[in-house]
Amino acid sequence: MSSIPQVSPSVASNRQGASSNSKLRGFLPAPEPVPKSRILMVGRNTSWGAPLQSTLKRLGCVFSFAPSLRVTSEYVSKGLYALLILDSTVPPALRKQLVSGLTGSASSIFQLFPVENGCWWLPVLLLGVECFGSPAFRTKDLPGQLTRVLRESAQI
Repeated sequence: MSSIPQVSPSVASNRQGASSNSKLRGFLPAPEPVPKSRILMVGRNTSWGAPLQSTLKRLGCVFSFAPSLRVTSEYVSKGLYALLILDSTVPPALRKQLVSGLTGSASSIFQLFPVENGCWWLPVLLLGVECFGSPAFRTKDLPGQLTRVLRESAQI
């Protein structure tokens, strides 16, 4: 059995512009692009819903999936992942190992925390700085948070 994590790339999407009508293009502001960033979604492949994947595609991210027990901080560093998103099945020991191994890097880690009929997103590492105890945010706030973190990581 290989020690290299098995990562499956996301399905490519065909994105179209906001408006194909040339008369409206002059009146609509150009969208501010987020630099293409690599994101690794760690956990069960089936735990990631379509809304999250759609958000990442809309932001122009390249994302992959990996099972939790095969991911190491060395793998993340070599893969140049700007962001790790951990589902609730990732063991606490692995979360701690990833944070300690990626502290000081430009990577960020968000953890999914399920609650009643939804979930909270917990920032664990932001641009290489531990942030345990930072306020969590709801799924509706995820696109804005991801955009901010990915823009800041591109400037480093």
